[in-house]
Amino acid sequence: MEIEKFVDKESVTFTVIGRLTAVTAEELSGAVEAVLGETKKLILDFNSMEYLASAGLRVIISAKKKLDIIGGELVIRNVSKPVMDVFELVGLDDVLVFE
Repeated sequence: MEIEKFVDKESVTFTVIGRLTAVTAEELSGAVEAVLGETKKLILDFNSMEYLASAGLRVIISAKKKLDIIGGELVIRNVSKPVMDVFELVGLDDVLVFE
């Protein structure tokens, strides 16, 4: 997995490339934790993400909870059908914001 970071005045965007697995989820978790003090809007761009494991879901849920506490927002963009199926299977499609 590779993570690309883009920062603008209003948000931080992470583009996740490859597979978000139990092994790689810790890398995304660290990147998210590092920016939570910098922004109230976090965008996760999954355009190039091939696979989402439960460990990746934990990172996403944790980020959403932390952003909710500070009045922030988590947005998930460009989700492929197979990855969206995972969100729907666990019921997060109604909880998270997708673009």
